[in-house]
Amino acid sequence: MTNRGKTKITRSAANAGQTTRGAVANKRAKHDNTSNCPEQVSGDASETSLLRAEVESLRGALEEERRMNKLLISQNTSTYYASPLATLQHPRCSTIPVHGSPAQHCAEIITQAEQLDFKPRLNTSSYVNVVSEPEERDVMLLGLQVNIADQTVYPASFALHNNVVNMVASLWNCPRPDDFEEYGCYAGAGTVGSTEACLLAGLALKLRWMAWYARNLDVSHKDVRALQPNIVISTLFQAAWEKLFKYMGVEPKFISPKLDSPFISGKEVADACDEKTIGVVCIMGNHYGGHYDPVWEVDSALKGLNERMGWQIGIHVDAASGGFIAPFQPELPAWDFRLESVLSISASGHKFGASCIGTGWLVLRQRKDLGEHIAISVSYLGGKADSYTLNFSRPASGIYVQYYKFLRLGMSGYQALCDNMMANAKVIRDALSAMTHSSGRPRFQILDAGDTCCLPVVAARLNPELHLPYDDIDLQHALAEAHW
Repeated sequence: MTNRGKTKITRSAANAGQTTRGAVANKRAKHDNTSNCPEQVSGDASETSLLRAEVESLRGALEEERRMNKLLISQNTSTYYASPLATLQHPRCSTIPVHGSPAQHCAEIITQAEQLDFKPRLNTSSYVNVVSEPEERDVMLLGLQVNIADQTVYPASFALHNNVVNMVASLWNCPRPDDFEEYGCYAGAGTVGSTEACLLAGLALKLRWMAWYARNLDVSHKDVRALQPNIVISTLFQAAWEKLFKYMGVEPKFISPKLDSPFISGKEVADACDEKTIGVVCIMGNHYGGHYDPVWEVDSALKGLNERMGWQIGIHVDAASGGFIAPFQPELPAWDFRLESVLSISASGHKFGASCIGTGWLVLRQRKDLGEHIAISVSYLGGKADSYTLNFSRPASGIYVQYYKFLRLGMSGYQALCDNMMANAKVIRDALSAMTHSSGRPRFQILDAGDTCCLPVVAARLNPELHLPYDDIDLQHALAEAHW
C-alpha cells in the first residue's frame, strides 16, 4: 500500500478520535449549564446513558479503523513470518477465514504443512512416479485448465486422448476392432488412476454376464438383477477391487496363494468358476512381491471350461503396475490381448507409465457386448459424445503428461527404464541376500519374484529362524528415522 493510503487511514482514525472528544466536551458543557435545575435531573440521566453509548460506538469504530490499518500494513509486509498469520494454528482451522490473505503467505502455509511429510523420492513402499522435467510440469499445469470430459469444447485435447488410448492398445497388442474407422480409436479411456479403470472393467464384465445369463437361461433382466454374480480373484488383490465388491454387488471368490507360490493357477481358477462368474482377474504384478499371475495358464483353463460348459467367462488383466513393464520383458509368455480370453486390461499411467499422479488407462477388446455396456452418450455440453468413465469433470493433465512421456521416451526409452529398474532391484536384492547374522545364517528371507518376468520390486523379511528381539516393523521405524 502507498504512503498516501496509510496517511488517509491514519487521518481517518484521528478524525474519529477528534469527533469523540468534541462530542464528549459538548455534552459535558450542556450538563454543567443545567445541573443546578431540579427539573433537569431525570433528563440528565438519560442524556448520560446516550452519551456513554455514543462513546462506546465511536470507540468501536476507532478500534476497527486501527485493526484495518494493522491488516493493511501486514499485507504489505515482505515475509510471512512478520505477519499476524504466522501466529495462527492453521492445521486446526475448521472454518473458512473471514478475510483473505496475500498469495505468498497462503503458499507458505501450505508449504510448511508439506514439509512435515516424508520426501516422495524416499518413499520405498509406493509405485507412484515422483520425477518430472520442467517441460513436463508446464504441460501438467496446462492440462489443469482443460475439462477433458467436454469433448465438444476441447476436441483437439480429446483427439490427443484418443491418440494415447491407441498407443496403449497397440502396446498391449489389442486387435483392431471392426468399428475403428467409425470411432477413430480403440474401445477404452483415460481414467483417474487404475482404480476407476478396474471398476469400469468389472462393471462391463457384470453387464455382459447379465445379458448372457438372461439370454441363455431365458429369464428377464429384472430377474437377473436380483442375482448376485461373482468374480474370481487372488487374495493379493489391490484395494480398488474391494470397491467393486462393495459398491457394485459382485461377490468375490478368492483364491489364496501360498508364500512359496504367490499367484493363482489355471486349475484353481477353473475349480472356482460357476455359471454366475462374470470373469477372472489376473494380476500382472501384485504389490506384495511383484509376482505375475500366469495369464497364459488361466487363458488355457478358461477356454477348456467355456467349451465344456457353454459359458463365456473372460479375463480382466489388472496390470496396474505391470502394464508398462511386462511389454518390455521379451522372455515373458503372452499375457495381453494376444490371448483369446483377455477381454480388458487396466494400468496406472502414474506408476511405471511415468505419468503424473492420477493417470490411469483402460482398454477393452471391443465395443460390442463389452464397451457398449459402460458407454454413456453425453449431449448437453453442445454436441454428442460417448463417455466411458465413472468420473465426469476432470483435468487433462494426466493425458497430456502421458502423451509427453510417450513422445519423450519412445519404446527404446521405456525399455531402458525397465532394464535399469530391474538391474537396480537386483543390486538391492543381492545385497540383502548377502547379509548374515552372527550365527552365519541369512539375516533376510527374500520374498519377491526374483530377477526376471516380474516387477522391479524387492521384498524381504527378517529371517524368522533367527528369533530376533525386533521385528520387521521395528526395522521399518528405524529406516523412517532417516526419512525413508
